[in-house]
Amino acid sequence: YTYQPSIPDKHFNIGHWNYAPITLWLRARRPAMERVLGDVWSTLKCAATTATAPVVATVDANLPGFGYKVLGVVGALLGYNLFVMYVTNRTEAWMLLEKLRLYSVGDELVHKGFFMSDAEDADTRQEACGHTAERLEGLWAEALADATQARSFDRLCVHLEVDPSHLPALPQPISWRFSMMPYGRDDPDAK
Repeated sequence: YTYQPSIPDKHFNIGHWNYAPITLWLRARRPAMERVLGDVWSTLKCAATTATAPVVATVDANLPGFGYKVLGVVGALLGYNLFVMYVTNRTEAWMLLEKLRLYSVGDELVHKGFFMSDAEDADTRQEACGHTAERLEGLWAEALADATQARSFDRLCVHLEVDPSHLPALPQPISWRFSMMPYGRDDPDAK
């Protein structure tokens, strides 16, 4: 399931080393923001007209020609660029660290299989089951051959002893994945 078909889930829903830290926060709040922005649009349009009317009157009065108006715009852009440079120089290192932290979280989720599909998860479990069965059958054949050659049941029991320090981990009965989350506002699980 994806919110946007052109971007894989693992790139759309988790951090990436090159995403701004606010990107994922904004994506999570997009529906609410769209509603608020839609409701506020007419108010902002009226407020912009009210706010710009005195500015336009002042510009017309104090910058009489087109050249002075161009110089005023260039000065405003220069001031804005200086402000952005000031802020960027002081926050660039923190932003990079935050992006790398989010990328590490996402990379860890990918390695844990969080973005595997149902089919990929079933294939992975089947493959792990096959490897475990093959390993156990090999151990049983080796133990049985050794006990048969020695003609001793005790020899077989020695091979069957379990070393608690070398037990393999049991697979989780349910692997929590992204595809298991409810999707969309019309999904009954999301209500």
